[in-house]
Order: sequence, then C-alpha cells, then structure tokens
Amino acid sequence: MSRFRWIIDNGHGRDTKGKRSPEWDDSQLFEFKFNRQVAFYLFELLIQADIDYSELVPELKDISLRKRVKRAKKITKDVDKPCMFVSIHGNAFDDSDVNGIETFCYPESNSGRLMANMFQEELIRETGWNDRGVKTAKYYVLRKTPMPAVLTENGFYTNFPECQKMLKGSWQKRIAYAHFMAIKKIEQKFS
Repeated sequence: MSRFRWIIDNGHGRDTKGKRSPEWDDSQLFEFKFNRQVAFYLFELLIQADIDYSELVPELKDISLRKRVKRAKKITKDVDKPCMFVSIHGNAFDDSDVNGIETFCYPESNSGRLMANMFQEELIRETGWNDRGVKTAKYYVLRKTPMPAVLTENGFYTNFPECQKMLKGSWQKRIAYAHFMAIKKIEQKFS
C-alpha cells in the first residue's frame, strides 16, 4: 500500500491548438497522444507496484486548467492519504536545436522542489538527454493545487532527433519508467 495518492495529469487534449511537431518523414507527434501514452504506461507500473493513483483527465478532449485543479482538489477530499500531483508533457520551442528534459515546480514549494529534483534525476538517468534542470514557474496547476506538484517536460518534439524517439512506444515506456522510479523513491523516502 502506498503512502500517497498520485494524481497524474496527462496534460492537454486532442483539441488543444498547436501542440504538435512539424511533419517529418510522414510522421507527426501530437502532444496529447504522447502524454497519454506515457501516462498509460505509468499506470501499468503503478498498478503492478500497488501504488495508488488517479487519472486526472480520462477524456480525450481538453479540460481547462481550472477544471483540472478543481478535480485534483476533489480527489484530495475523497482520499484518506496525502496527495502528490504530476503533470506530464512534451516540450516545444521555435529553435529546432533546443533539446532536453526539464522539470518545473512552484517557487514557494520546498516539497515540490524536492519532488522535482527526484523526477529530473530519474528522467536524465533513463533518457541520457540534455539536463535542462529543475526550474520554478507559477503555472496554474503548480500554483493552485493544494499539494506538492511537478510538471515534467519530457523532450522537445520540435527537435527532430528527440521527436523521432518520442514517437516510439519503447521510448514512451522509458519516460514512464523514469516517472515510476521517481514516484517509488519518493514513496520510500517518506514511508
């Protein structure tokens, strides 16, 4: 039995504008698909390890940030253990040379920073990609959720080599595994 309930936000929906890679070699990454696949593989690992989780957005359509936070707050009221919030994303930038992994936390959250460091460490260990570090941001889901929260950016789909890997199920499983290992370490550290 896990110490925490992990609220997993597979950021963005099918109808979120612009969240896609350029078309390369007859393929294109849609961020909502990538996020959901990583989350799906993560759920499988959490089930096997008997770690409690909630899928924040089971729908394919986009859910507003406000509604996401409202759902997270409801989960915290419905469970009898502390909650942790993880939002999974792919990254994009105008410069196609930009690459790597970065993890965000809210500036005033010490537990969020500790959590972000563990996620970043596991993501870099598993991918070997450029370590862009742990960063602070006042993103709505980090600012408004009443629990430690992180937002992971798991590669740039605007970077051709990273995008080609991000499109593969085997790579999505590696990203999920890194998330799982961070969750497992946090569970062990605070049990």
